Amino acid sequence: MAAEEATKKIREKLYVLQQLQNESEAIQRRILELEVVQSELNKTIESLEYFESLDGSVEALMNLGGGVFAYVDVKDSKKMLVDVGAGVIVEREVKDAIETLKKKKERIQQNIVRLEQVLQQLAAQAEKIQAEIAEMVKEQEKK
Repeated sequence: MAAEEATKKIREKLYVLQQLQNESEAIQRRILELEVVQSELNKTIESLEYFESLDGSVEALMNLGGGVFAYVDVKDSKKMLVDVGAGVIVEREVKDAIETLKKKKERIQQNIVRLEQVLQQLAAQAEKIQAEIAEMVKEQEKK
C-alpha cells in the first residue's frame, strides 16, 4: 500500500514539473516576442533619427504590406503621427516621437527583466521538485 502511495506522489510531482516546464516555455516565447518588438522599435528609431537629420521633403519607400512598397514624398519630415496607445494617434515632432519609442522600448525591457525573473523562479521550483522526486525514488528503491 505504501509503495502505491509513493508512486502516486511521484506522479503528482511529475505532473507539477510538467506544468512548470509548460509555463517556462510560454514565458520564453513571450520574451522572444518582446525582443522582436524591441528590435522593430530600434529600426524605427533609426529611421526617425534619419528623418530628423533631413531638411524639407524627402522621397521614401512605404511598406503597403505583403512585400509591396510604394514611393512616397514626405512633405514634412519633421512631424510624424505616433500611436500613443489605445488606438490614439497624435502628431509629434520627430524628436518627441523618438522619445516616445524609447520609452516604449524601456517598458518592454522592464517586462523582459520581470519575465526572466519569473523564469528563474520557475527553474528553482523545478530543481527542488526534481530533487524531491529523486529522493522519493531512492527511498522507494530501498524498500
